[in-house]
This record gives sequence, structure tokens and C-alpha cells, in this order.
Amino acid sequence: MSDPGDFRRLGTRETCALIARSLVFVWPYRKQIAVKLVLSLVGVSVVLILPWPLKILVDHVVMGMPVGTAPTPYPPYAQPLLDLMVGLTPFEIVWAIVGISLVGIVLIGAFGQGAASDRAEGELAEGVDTATRSENQASVSDSRVGGLLGLYEYRYQLRATHRINHDLRSLLYNRLLALPMTRFADASIGDAVYRVMYDTPSISRVCYEILVTPLVSLYTVAVVVWTMQYSFSVLPSVIFLAAFAAPMILLSTLLMTGITRRRSLASRMAGADTTATVEEGMSNIAAVQSLGAGDRQRESFADDSARSFRRFRGYELMNLLLAALQGVVILGLAFYAFYDVANAIIDGRMSAGDYAVLYGFFLQIAITAGAMGALWFNLQNSVAGMKRVFDIVDLRIDADHHGARRLPGPVRRVALEDVSFRYPDGTPALDGVHLEGRVGEMIALVGATGAGKSTLAYTLPGFIRPTAGRVRFDDVDLAELDVDYVRDNVAFVFQEPTLFDDTVASNIRMGNSAATMEEVAAAARTAGALDFVEALPEGFETRLGQAGATLSVGQKQRLAIARGIVSRAPVLVLDEPTAALDPETENALVAALHAEREQRLLIVIAHRLSTIRSADRIAFIERGRIIETGGHDELMRRPGGAYRRFVELQVGGTPSSP
Repeated sequence: MSDPGDFRRLGTRETCALIARSLVFVWPYRKQIAVKLVLSLVGVSVVLILPWPLKILVDHVVMGMPVGTAPTPYPPYAQPLLDLMVGLTPFEIVWAIVGISLVGIVLIGAFGQGAASDRAEGELAEGVDTATRSENQASVSDSRVGGLLGLYEYRYQLRATHRINHDLRSLLYNRLLALPMTRFADASIGDAVYRVMYDTPSISRVCYEILVTPLVSLYTVAVVVWTMQYSFSVLPSVIFLAAFAAPMILLSTLLMTGITRRRSLASRMAGADTTATVEEGMSNIAAVQSLGAGDRQRESFADDSARSFRRFRGYELMNLLLAALQGVVILGLAFYAFYDVANAIIDGRMSAGDYAVLYGFFLQIAITAGAMGALWFNLQNSVAGMKRVFDIVDLRIDADHHGARRLPGPVRRVALEDVSFRYPDGTPALDGVHLEGRVGEMIALVGATGAGKSTLAYTLPGFIRPTAGRVRFDDVDLAELDVDYVRDNVAFVFQEPTLFDDTVASNIRMGNSAATMEEVAAAARTAGALDFVEALPEGFETRLGQAGATLSVGQKQRLAIARGIVSRAPVLVLDEPTAALDPETENALVAALHAEREQRLLIVIAHRLSTIRSADRIAFIERGRIIETGGHDELMRRPGGAYRRFVELQVGGTPSSP
């Protein structure tokens, strides 16, 4: 659906625009995101308090220092904890810390768990590819703490993530359904599936990485730096490292973002190709097996899959480089800091318990620095996914080609006025077509294969827009009418029937979801389908399998015709409705259509003379132009006429002639 070269043109400016657009999409969920932010800040605050009980144990139990005599002061948020220990013996201090820890286990989980983990505990197993990792993004949720607080934060964010992803997937799916039919003539259905399933979860990371991660990280750095200045001012190097660890890692990754963005988009496009290969092979499984093309399909899939993994490994290499860079920077900073701390403890400027505090704080700095440093880096993968989503959202859909007007009642007259149409590649299909039909008529469109019959019929429900001329409904231009009104007034039965893995009744009701069972049965009877439907194991409640695999071609076609008949549309278009029917069934259907035309305008594309000659008017099409119109007898009286030559060829060459 998009140019394979698109991944080379995704620059920084467009990246920022895509991020801004993603944030506009999640703006309706700002309250849920704000609650997540508050819960995250509370969780970080709890984690930052965790090292101080360890300092109390080391200084006042292990080292035996009297409470309140440590060389480094406690910050105001930890001072109340120390005040509780005043006057207690070392043994009582241990039990006090144990009691506090038990309460902490209930509220925030095991001691130190939150400080050591910044990832969700409920992630699914994932493969080494974008698709399966996207499933975790669709359910992304995390908490710095465990226990009751962590469980509540996790579940709250999970619900918010599901709502955001569901709404984006629904938006994209609805846009795909509303695209003009010609859009899928040169585009892969597999690519569309990949975008809906595996590109849309990118919104999760964009949402939380932009709206939550920076604020939580800045808050963490601010608290740590302030605490360092308050309690450890004797060691300026520690304060400096705490303040600049995150910016140093962030700056060091900026040079990697461009290539990461391009590799991510290339990986997604290769994954979409693989999905498309699977979709095409399974959709045409009968042809693959009957022609012995299984080996070729397997080779095609293997090539696409190998290319997908190869491109994903190229993207994953950038992640490994980032992790290595972060590790080197953080380990280097930590080694330098703790070297200074050891000297300060030896000199008596700090206590042994300060090691516990500084370890906990530097662990938080490492987590924060990693999150901040990887922020812009990780967004490149998400932006690549959002680009593929918005590429579809931005496409013009059928509704964009129509106005919002609705006629006061059902349409009674349809007219094509000087209609011409060219396909996007410039191929002409229609040239100056004039045709008018009214409810109560049956018009047959006749001509050789490729003459333009189906293209002409596609203009009636607005499947395609004329490149010149107009289609009118009761003297109103089709372009001025609401697309849903147009589709409600024109029912289309395609030459290749399409059925769904659902019951017979549900398949017929696609033409009219409000149809009663009596109406469904009547439509099936009119289409000549009632006998074989009643012979099915569960009648109208029988499931048909994938694409109606349990039925013959003729049976599928009769159900498709029933679907069109059960609709209340005043215009019914049938593309080769009798092509797969036996003569007896065809005669019954033609008779039924005569009854239907009293309340509809019937437009039938047909090759069989027995169907054609029953029409009130025949429009003979040649090279995109209507060159003859009239009744069967009238056209047959024209010596050398195009329709007469067509009939003579049919009489002489096919057994279906009258």
C-alpha cells in the first residue's frame, strides 16, 4: 500500500510531526494518562525511600553507631523514619525494620523489587520479530513497585492501553473498509492485516514515552540530585554524576536515531510482505494444491521470512549497540562514584550505611538514565509503525468523494450522463456513456469480455468515480449524496460470490441485517437456494466454513443473489447472476427477477441469451461505449448490428443459446 522506498524518506521533521499527531489521538485519554503519571510518581517516591532502612540497619545495628550520630544528615522525607528509632536498642531496631518491611511487602511487594525492575511482569513470550513484540506493546503496562500499589497501577494502565489500541485499530480498520474498491487492485490484503494488527500498537509507546517517561525521569533525577546535595554535599563528584548521567546517555544516542528509524520501517515492511505471502497462499490454497505449486509457495514464504528476520536483525543490532553504550557509560560513572565514596567512608566523611543509599540511588539513576537515553531511540521504531498507520488514515475514502445530502425517499431513477473513466495507470474503461434506468425496468449490459460492463456497473454504487461526466440519482449528482445513502439504495451481487464463515442466514442477512427469518427464506426461494439450504444439516443455521468452502460455486452464487434480493435497495445490480447455474435453475431465477423488477431497477450483466432476452432494454457495450440500445427483437432486426453479431456468435458457438 505504500512505496517500499518510504523508509528512506522518513526524516526528523516528519518524525516530530508523527509524534505530535499521535499525541493528538491520545488526547481524549488524558485523564487516564494523568492517573498513570500520578501512580508512577507515587511508585518512584516509594522506591526512593527504600534504601534508608538499610542505612539504619548498617549504621545503627551492624556498626553500633548511636541513632542520630551518622556523619551525613537524613533528608526531610526520611527523617521521620529515623525519629522512630530514637531510644530503641539494636534488637528493637531490627524488629521495627522487619515490621515496616512486612507492611511494605503488602503495599509494594518484596523489598527492593521495584527498584530493580521497570518492566511489566505480565508480558507474553515474544519472538525475535516486530509482529510478536507488537502484541506486548498492545498490552503494555508497568510499575516500579509490586504489591497492592503495583497491582493497581499495572491493571489501571493495562485497561487504558487496551482502550487506546482498540480505538486506533478500529479507526484503521474502518478506514480500510471505506477505501475505494480499486485501492486493493494493486495492494496486498496481508499488508493491511499487518498494519491493523502489528503497526497500531506503536501508539502505546509513543503515548507513555512522551507523556509519562520524561516527567517521571525528571522527577527521579530531581529528587536524587536534591538528596545528594542535602545529605552528601561532602562529595561533589557524586552530585555531578547524578545530575549529568541521563543527559550524557541521551546525547550519546542521538547519532543512532536516523538509521534506527529507517531499519525499523524496513523491518515492518518486510514483515508485511511475509504476512501477505501467507494470506495469498492460504486464500488460494485450492489453486496451490491443484497445480502442485506448494514448493514454489514454500520457497516464496521462506525468502520473505528470511528477509523479514534479516531486516529485523539489522534493527535489533541498533538496540544492542544502545545497550552496550548505556552499559559502558553507566558502569564507568558508577565505578568512579563508588571509588570516591569508599575514600569518603575511610576518611570518616560518610558512614558505611551510606553505601546502601548510594547503591539504591545509583540504581535508580541507571534506570532513569537508560529510560531517558533510550527515549528518542525507542521512539524511532514506534514512529515507523505510526507512519504506516497514518498513511492509510490519510487516504481518501469513499465518503470523502461524496457529500452529505440524502434524498427524502428511495431513489426512483438513475442516469449516467457522458460518463468516462480511466484507471490510475491511464487505461481507458468508459468513454462518454449515456444510460438511464427507472424502478420497474430490467436493463441488460451486454458485450465482450473487457468491454467495460462491470466498470459501468461500479459507477452506480460509487465504487469508482467517473473521471468525466456525472451519475445522477433522481436528478441529483451522486457526488452530492451521502455514501451510506447511495449504498443503501444500490445492492450489488458480484460475479465471484463472497461468503463468510458464518451461518447461511447470517450470510444472507448481510444484505439486510434487520431481515426476518421469513424474508430470508423468501429471498432464498427466489434465488433458487431454498431446497439445498433446507437439505443442509442445520438448515439456515449451518455454518459455511471459510469462504463457503462447503458449497459448490453455483450454490454460493445463489446465496449471493439471495443476499441482494433480501436487501431493500431499489437498485439491484447483478454481475453474471446465472453463469454458474444449470438451465432449470436459471429459468426459475429469470422468472423471479421479472417479479423483482416491479419494485426495483434491475441491471444485469450477462452473456447467456436466455437471461439477456428477458430484459426490457439491452445496452450493448464495446470498448467502453454503448453503441446500441433497445429490446432483443428490435436489435435483432438491425442487419449487421453489433448485438445481432454477438447473438449469432452465441447461437453458433454455445449450447446456451435459445
